[in-house]
Amino acid sequence: MGDYQAELRELTQDEVVSQLEGNGGLLALTRSELFFIGPDGAQRAPLTKIKKVIGGKGGVLQVVGEAGPLIEAPVQAFQVDELRLFFESVKAYVARSQQPAPAPATQPEMAPEPEPQAAMEVEEPPMDLPESEDEANEPLTLDEEPDLPPPITPPEEPGPPTITYDLDEPEPPPPPPRRGRAITGWLLKITSLATLAAGGYWVYQNPTADVAQITLVAIAALGGALLEWHVSDL
Repeated sequence: MGDYQAELRELTQDEVVSQLEGNGGLLALTRSELFFIGPDGAQRAPLTKIKKVIGGKGGVLQVVGEAGPLIEAPVQAFQVDELRLFFESVKAYVARSQQPAPAPATQPEMAPEPEPQAAMEVEEPPMDLPESEDEANEPLTLDEEPDLPPPITPPEEPGPPTITYDLDEPEPPPPPPRRGRAITGWLLKITSLATLAAGGYWVYQNPTADVAQITLVAIAALGGALLEWHVSDL
């Protein structure tokens, strides 16, 4: 890394106001130029020609002028946070270098005094002055066209409340069960209980029967009773 510093001293004798050194190169800023020194050599860009800085596309940082890229450096050669802070100072110096030089002071000519009526009709144009020192020293953006706030649109007037009507017809009540069907259902329920009781009575009367036979009779009685009960509800 010492080689980068030595090469920088050979390239310029101006005061270095800010620099960032990483594993893959050195970025240095003077009051008039921006330098990048890497393994492939040195690149430099006058601050007056810098228009914007693009970082992250393909891992390459580009310092762009009107004719195209002026400096290209790998982003991975530096820490991202340190790189962002370095280019904040670059923006400030670029903005200062691109401001027009003040005109030389000249002795103003004495103009004739205006007539009282004409003096009353002259209105001074409004001047936008910074409200604080921080606002006056705020660095300008490097983009050619400033970002303007979106136009303010008046809020829409609330429309009349919408009224919805429920047009769904009520469902008709279920038809009353038929008398004969109700009687059949009760008979099936009684038959279901009788089937279950018959199976239990057989098991009670044959306690010494084979276990498999007892299990089969119990399952048959229980299944038949459940089936008859279910059919009675249909």
